[in-house]
Amino acid sequence: MSSFRKYFLLVVVLVLASVGTLTFAQDDVVIPDRFNNPDDPVEIALVRFIGDGAFMARYLAGAESQAEELGINITEYNARNDQAQFVTLLEQAIQQQPDALIISHGTTDVVQPYIDQAEAAGIPVVTFDTVVNSNVVPEIEQDDLLIGFDLTRYVAIEYGGNANVLYLNIAGFPPLDKRDRSYQNFLWRYPNFVQVAQVGVYVEGGTAAETQTRVEAALTENPDINVVIAMWDELAKGAVRAINQLGLQDKVKVYAVDISDENIQLMIEDNSPWEATIATDPYSTARVAVRTAVARIGGETVSKYVLIEPTLITREFLLENNVTNIDELIVALPSLGESDLSWYPWIRALAERNAQ
Repeated sequence: MSSFRKYFLLVVVLVLASVGTLTFAQDDVVIPDRFNNPDDPVEIALVRFIGDGAFMARYLAGAESQAEELGINITEYNARNDQAQFVTLLEQAIQQQPDALIISHGTTDVVQPYIDQAEAAGIPVVTFDTVVNSNVVPEIEQDDLLIGFDLTRYVAIEYGGNANVLYLNIAGFPPLDKRDRSYQNFLWRYPNFVQVAQVGVYVEGGTAAETQTRVEAALTENPDINVVIAMWDELAKGAVRAINQLGLQDKVKVYAVDISDENIQLMIEDNSPWEATIATDPYSTARVAVRTAVARIGGETVSKYVLIEPTLITREFLLENNVTNIDELIVALPSLGESDLSWYPWIRALAERNAQ
């Protein structure tokens, strides 16, 4: 073997060996110093106004999974729709001086002073389904205006612009208010869609049950209703049970928002009236929130609006693909899975390092 060939082979071997030992965090990817001390892990506080229901349970699981993958700690504060408790928990969380604060489902007038206080104290804030007056605090949402638009457009196409609607929504919650804005445009665009009645009430731990009672009354009083549009799945569940109770499955159909294992089971039941829902996976949404908070801790300039695109899910699709839970749904419908948002290269490197 010639000297040149020996030299060439030696260089190839050395290059391959060095590539085999490279990690994603080397060279051009630098993990910020705050994440490099295992004896002093990063702390994130998650303060939630609403924490009950299948959606919120899956949201918390997603937040905890992302925190664990990144080697950071997350502490949840759940106000359970108690405004006074929500304020108390915001104060407590800020007093603990976490590295970042995630606020979920707050209203602007309540949370704005605490956001300002946290930011002034050097605690970066990220919000979910909350509108805030700040150019630096990211607002993460399921793109609720698009949710309202896509859902109502689908109904319009399905019914050719003619239906008698029972509308289910609750005022005062930012995501539901945004969806309502799109719904009002829908009524303007399709004048032959007639809103016959509206139902909407929040009852801690019992919204679906209270909705069932009220929907039964509305359907009994207005037998011409043939479409239910529900802007939250707790409302939709109550409507589905009311329709089943009255035996109106063949006449009244439900179109809603949000997905969960429980919702899927209701949709795939024999003769279910729940025809379609539009949703993001709350598990993935929460992971985006944690990554966005981590990005702010690391000094990234994060976009003001972090919008997670929703996906339409029909009963027909679930049945055709034998879907019985969210994990199976994500396999059949990958667009519902992990979002690419807020996956900065150094955050991927942090996850890879923590997995070693």
